[in-house]
Amino acid sequence: MKKALVATILGIALKAVVAHGQGYIIFESYKTVSGTPVYAGVTYGPGSGAKTGQYVGVASGFKADLLYSLNGGSSYTLAAGSQANFWPGSADGGSPTTDGAGVFSGPTVTIPGYTSGSVMFIVEAYNGSSYAASVSGGQYAGQSAAFTIPSLQTDNQVIPGDTLGTGPTSTGLQSFVVTVPEPGIFALAGLGAAGLMAFRRKKA
Repeated sequence: MKKALVATILGIALKAVVAHGQGYIIFESYKTVSGTPVYAGVTYGPGSGAKTGQYVGVASGFKADLLYSLNGGSSYTLAAGSQANFWPGSADGGSPTTDGAGVFSGPTVTIPGYTSGSVMFIVEAYNGSSYAASVSGGQYAGQSAAFTIPSLQTDNQVIPGDTLGTGPTSTGLQSFVVTVPEPGIFALAGLGAAGLMAFRRKKA
């Protein structure tokens, strides 16, 4: 009787977890397939001086995180625990296949609320404390193009797919650049804030 009761309770708990739903994906931009490196590198974009076109390194403080969308790209959410450092020991001007510059190998990320179907993702790279802080603080930041992974693994006991993607219907993560917002953008933002304050004072 007790065994039957325990089995019933466990069954109910398992159904509740399955009903809630969550998916899993490995957050990485480098892997080896049949002995061949496959990667999506992050480089310095236009306006970066001598660094333009170079792969970024962890020595310059670069990190990445993952945004996901379960509604076809209408809105994106930062995946909890997705922040990853770029490859250990990598430096600006290196490469993905030498010192690991431009690429990262992050954790397995949980996507809450996922039950089935495709998921859209965006990868952010930055060298501040966060993407938003890097943008507002005049540090390097950039986002990948949105990409689609056809389906996610829902069993945490099975090795999931990754952000580089597999299969004909998956675009997977593509290479992208990081830049520093031009000073003019900050100046315009400052003027806008000053104008808003003046308007409020006049209205008062």
